[in-house]
Amino acid sequence: RSVAQTGTLGEITVVALPCAWVYCEVGHHLLGKEAPKPSHPYFEWLQLYGSPEFAEVTRWMREVVDRCAKTAGRAEKARMEEAFLISSQYEWMFWDMAWREEKWPI
Repeated sequence: RSVAQTGTLGEITVVALPCAWVYCEVGHHLLGKEAPKPSHPYFEWLQLYGSPEFAEVTRWMREVVDRCAKTAGRAEKARMEEAFLISSQYEWMFWDMAWREEKWPI
C-alpha cells in the first residue's frame, strides 16, 4: 500500500521525516565545521539543508508527527511507527551506500 495514497496526515508526514531530519542534522554539522565557498560542489545543498529555515521545517514536521500520534488510535500509531522505521532504514541504506561508494543496484 502507498502511504502517500492512502495514509493519514501522521503517516504521510512520518514517512518524510527521517530524510528531512538526517539532512538537517548533516547540513548543520557540516556548516558548523567551515563555511563553504560558492565553488564547493555541495554549496547549494549545504546552504539549503544547513539553513535555519530548513531546521524550522524539520521542527515543524516533528511537531506534526507528535500531534498526530497523540490523537491516533493504536492501529494508526503502529502504522506510523512502521512507516518511520522503514523510512529510516532506507535513509541508513542510502548513506551507507554512499559511504561504501557503492553503485545504485538497479
